[in-house]
Amino acid sequence: MKQRIWSILLIITMLLPLSAGLSGCGKSGFGSTEITADKEAEIGNLKKDGWTISIPAGTFDNDGNVTVEKASADGDLLTKPIEISVEGKEHVRLNQPVKITMKLDEKNLPDAESFDRTVMAYWNGSEWEPIIPDPVRLSEGVLEFETWHFSSYSGKLMNREEQIKLYAQKMAVENWSNENEDPTYIEKVKAVCNDYFDGIMLYDSEARKTIIDRVLDMNIIPTTRELAAEGDIQALTHKCGELLAEATIDMVQENPLIKEILMVGLGNIGTIIEGTEAIKNGDYKTALVELTDLSVSLMGYGSVVGTLKSVADLGIAAAEQGIMAWKDYEQECAYRAYAGLAKEGAYGYTLNSGDWETLIIQMRGYYNRLLSEKKEAYRRLHGKSKLTDDEVRTLKLQVDAGLRKQFDARLANEQLIAQKAAEYEKIIESFKNANLLNRLELGYKYEMTIEERLKSLFMIRQVILKMVGDDLSVFGSEKNREDNLSMAIAMWLAYGKDRTKFYDWMREQGYLKKAGEATEGYWQLVGSFENDFITSEADDNYTRTWSGGGGSYTYNCKFTGYWNYWGSTHDNCNGEFVNNTGTASSPKDRYLGGEEVTLDLEISAETSSNICLHLGASLGASITPVNHDKPFVSYGTNTSLYDITEKHTKSYISTYKNDTNTGYIGMSVTVGGNMPTGSADGDKVYIIVGMSGGNNSVETAYEYEWHTS
Repeated sequence: MKQRIWSILLIITMLLPLSAGLSGCGKSGFGSTEITADKEAEIGNLKKDGWTISIPAGTFDNDGNVTVEKASADGDLLTKPIEISVEGKEHVRLNQPVKITMKLDEKNLPDAESFDRTVMAYWNGSEWEPIIPDPVRLSEGVLEFETWHFSSYSGKLMNREEQIKLYAQKMAVENWSNENEDPTYIEKVKAVCNDYFDGIMLYDSEARKTIIDRVLDMNIIPTTRELAAEGDIQALTHKCGELLAEATIDMVQENPLIKEILMVGLGNIGTIIEGTEAIKNGDYKTALVELTDLSVSLMGYGSVVGTLKSVADLGIAAAEQGIMAWKDYEQECAYRAYAGLAKEGAYGYTLNSGDWETLIIQMRGYYNRLLSEKKEAYRRLHGKSKLTDDEVRTLKLQVDAGLRKQFDARLANEQLIAQKAAEYEKIIESFKNANLLNRLELGYKYEMTIEERLKSLFMIRQVILKMVGDDLSVFGSEKNREDNLSMAIAMWLAYGKDRTKFYDWMREQGYLKKAGEATEGYWQLVGSFENDFITSEADDNYTRTWSGGGGSYTYNCKFTGYWNYWGSTHDNCNGEFVNNTGTASSPKDRYLGGEEVTLDLEISAETSSNICLHLGASLGASITPVNHDKPFVSYGTNTSLYDITEKHTKSYISTYKNDTNTGYIGMSVTVGGNMPTGSADGDKVYIIVGMSGGNNSVETAYEYEWHTS
């Protein structure tokens, strides 16, 4: 018996040091805990106390004591509030982010609707301010977030009004920071797009413009900028290819002309046979997979050769722009302190409004993280193993200048942001009404943050509005139109990549007009004009000229390079040329709503006696939606005119090389399509006629105005 007692005492003695090393695992975390500066620590016990505080090594400059006390529960809270402080210091900013975790009682676990109303709460001296927690951890029954300062924290359930106001403010700031894009960066994005088009042999300028418009609507600029800021060139490369493929397949489903042009290009490549067949057969799910694989490959993803130069240039341009998008909650805290919008001591800051030098000092670890991210992105994008002292100093100046420039710009635009926030409140309320913010509904998974969800919904909203010519009134009365538009967004999400079903639904609802639909009234021609087009260009291999307008167009191309051709007629293509001419009859001065438009199109070409190159052109016509704001910019909603005899099945005619390499063959056809109908006097519509060749197009817009009978 004595031997057994000694054994038990020996075991207890051995276990005591182990239990002492597990901070917060066996005792309450309330009270004072000694923290060693160069060691990580955990205070509290999730099961016993209902909370834990995880402190990384290096959070403090020196050793000290962290005190956790029960805070006064002023307000209706979900968890018992705690106050965190450092002994001997009134306000504390940290070198590293500290993770705070709070357990929710079973009665307070959220459902699909209340999930995103369940938030962390910070006492800012006046009220419990909401902080959006980690959604995955919330799905596990705990509230969790990282903070760079100590104060009082708890959990709360926002009411509907609080939730909408919070989201509206976030989106207003986000969209404001994305609105004033550097034109240079936009050109870099377009350069990536054009390299992609070259890779898939899509040379029609109108088709290119249409797809670029869609990919810009899909937030390619903020998305690529965020990836570039992380220095992840491979992720940036893949995302560029992914977005371009998705935009292309979207427009293929909306625009038969783009479908035809793409199939010709992919057919010439010959390496994506399954994808081409899928497009032909309307299997757009398979087509998207195949085109994405091709697209990311063209971008240089996973290639031993490396990333496409235009993608690398895009990444470098994004990194050089500095901090652009409004980054996170902690940046918002710093801005409020700088702008004088926070109480003394809130978020750990004690400074006068506009005191930039003090702000940078007090930001401490958060500022160092911004600089560290900038340095790492620069290093990876430039392929460096280490940065020089001069490079580090330059990057520090860029971060400082970029952050201050952004803060000052926002301060000067607070009134505009407030107006946007008020506008967005109505939009987000309609999202709520349509259950678009309910978790696990319509693709809203726990892994997606609320910010990501809102960006996605606003992006879809913008795309749908472009389909109807940015005319919100098509969705009904002023009272109901936002709810109806949100329902359209829900249908977009429900149909997924099957855009054809979505377009059919839009037509059934009357949001997109059906061909031949007529009302009482007529369209009167008020004038015509041409697009801004390039008249000539030359490079090492080609000289090209374009001219025309008003139904008569030319595209001339001459090959000035050197290319061996081992055919039976000649062995050198230098000097070969094709002079393309296209004509179109003029539309009538007046059309009834729903009346058929018919135009005679003809295209021909003169060539050199020997011709082996494909230097032809195409001619086509279309009708825009009502009140289309930019007649020469297609959003995929133009109605193409087709051969009225239905013998020629494409929506354009073209010149093409004969089988003997001695000339080109032309075409002529009468095409037709129905005019839409107007709703009110002064509505506008355009008949577009144009010829495309090379990487350019010459187009004429015939402008009509609606008159009610």
